Amino acid sequence: MSKIIAKGKYLGVERQVECFLEDGFPIIELDGEYDEQVQNRFNELLKEVPALGGTYYPPENSLLAAYSVFENTFFDDSPIEIKTEGDIGKIPTYDVDDIVY
Repeated sequence: MSKIIAKGKYLGVERQVECFLEDGFPIIELDGEYDEQVQNRFNELLKEVPALGGTYYPPENSLLAAYSVFENTFFDDSPIEIKTEGDIGKIPTYDVDDIVY
């Protein structure tokens, strides 16, 4: 199963979040437990996903969208540690020689 594991400060406390898809929707567990309030906040953040790589907006309700939320808006501040297991998707690139991103 593909998933994202992120660590950082959430509401002032160092926490670990795991995110995976269930029925096509990202579900999160905070410190190994499902919390409906945390999930609702996460769902709201998913409605305005920050761009990845500066210009790519990931598909709605994808693990890439969840990654962007963890990287940019879910946790209080830096540093944030994020790792992935399995295939969470990729930012599309052009197959053009000498392109600058």
